Amino acid sequence: DLKRPFLDRFMEDAYEDYDLAVWSQTHWKWVEMKCTELGFLTSSKFHLCFVLDRSSMFTVCSRKKKKGKGSSQDAGVESRTHEVKALELIWRKFPEFWNASNTVHVDDLSRNFFFNPQNGIKVSAYRREKRSQDRELLLLSVYLKLLAQEADVRNISHKHWKVRAAEEAQRHACL
Repeated sequence: DLKRPFLDRFMEDAYEDYDLAVWSQTHWKWVEMKCTELGFLTSSKFHLCFVLDRSSMFTVCSRKKKKGKGSSQDAGVESRTHEVKALELIWRKFPEFWNASNTVHVDDLSRNFFFNPQNGIKVSAYRREKRSQDRELLLLSVYLKLLAQEADVRNISHKHWKVRAAEEAQRHACL
């Protein structure tokens, strides 16, 4: 099944406090097909503001320390290129709706937060074989409810969002 557990509920919950969009690293024909199959384009319970594909991304070169295998000679810096999702593209196009203080970017690849790390919430990649244990979107719903109360989403570190969401869920016994 293509659909991650609790996806519909997550989208409905998020829609109460957020404008929703999809930005995929795939080509348009695949994004359109996925959004259609998932019911994103026809739902009466939530609506997408826009959908972007990989053509709205651009390539950057980043440098990362190499992981050595014991000797200091192995250490060094490696360069790699990858595509990123720069939220500035959206903020400049629609400044009356979205900006750095009210935009969160949920992704399973933290490198996509390259230009906007304070707006990024890293989720685990969906694995169909672990479907029965997957509660990621339930936790994310709880976290986004908490975050919606903030005037600026960048004021909160999202690094340990799962811990914060789990504590909140336990407090309210909602998971």
